[in-house]
Amino acid sequence: MTLPKVQGPGEPMADTRMPLRVIFVTGMHPTAALPNRGVIIRRLAEAVRGRGHEVEVIDVGGDRGTVRYLAARTRVKRAVRDRAPDLLHVHFGYSVLAVPRVSVPIVASFYGDDLNGTPAAAERISLKSRIGTIASKWLAVRSRRCIVVSESMKDRMWEPLRDRTTVVRDAVDPGFFVARTRSDARARLGIEGEHPLVLFPHRSEDFNKRLWLAARAVEAVREWVPEAQLWIVNGRPADEMPWYYAAADVLLVTSICEGGPSSAKEALSCGIPVVSVPVGDLQLASDAPEAVFLRAAAPEALAEGLRAAFAVATEPRRNRLPVNLTLCAAAKQVESIYYDAVTRL
Repeated sequence: MTLPKVQGPGEPMADTRMPLRVIFVTGMHPTAALPNRGVIIRRLAEAVRGRGHEVEVIDVGGDRGTVRYLAARTRVKRAVRDRAPDLLHVHFGYSVLAVPRVSVPIVASFYGDDLNGTPAAAERISLKSRIGTIASKWLAVRSRRCIVVSESMKDRMWEPLRDRTTVVRDAVDPGFFVARTRSDARARLGIEGEHPLVLFPHRSEDFNKRLWLAARAVEAVREWVPEAQLWIVNGRPADEMPWYYAAADVLLVTSICEGGPSSAKEALSCGIPVVSVPVGDLQLASDAPEAVFLRAAAPEALAEGLRAAFAVATEPRRNRLPVNLTLCAAAKQVESIYYDAVTRL
């Protein structure tokens, strides 16, 4: 890599930085149970390549817990030796276990559970997850620059690490997540009827997502909208998800903890409003106040938010994603972080 040229007095500023060679190390990858897990990493890799950089992705592989990370250390070490990258971009905090001692700079991205922890019974963070958050912060210590997807996650960092941490919020490709008419989407998916659908795009068994709260909120809103239905969608091919958003009327988020979530931005890009408990990227409500309704984590409060969102859902579909949350904008931010990391002593 060639470092930026120093501009002389009076010279116009020109970006002479050379393309970088980057290795992504990620524990976020598709599995049989979670076929869409890690899709956001693949899309970011493509966006970074689109800016002229070389990106290789190393999946740590399998669903074998800690073993899968430790088993990947040799592959990561070999890739650093053979590819001579300018930096490693490590995705998800637990992936630190897959990264041996290396001589190249590390940039680390954190997405949610790795810093927030994973709620278990009684909505408390499990012991295993607490250990995982410590491992994630160790990755931050080893990294020259860190990336988180929301301000609330930055607050989870140890205070000395916050100066090296940048918020790059979940981003969406608006050319992929396109606003379509509900009727076209339902026809494609074979859904009959005009009944309002409240989309819940999560695994029903995921304790953190609180399906029970979503179900009670939809039950409560039926007092005003009797035909409203909760629609649980999970495990569908990633390329089909824009159609599922378009076939719905509202996205509902009831999680205990979140990093983003990315589904809220995807929904907005597809033109449907979002009702959410106050979690994750709270700034989204001020960025898109006409389409994001934050409500308390109570069925009646969420039902009131659903009523307001249903009114928005009757309007002609249009992209409601804030312009600063496109995938191109995120890739540009990440690129700037890369250059800072490779030039920082």
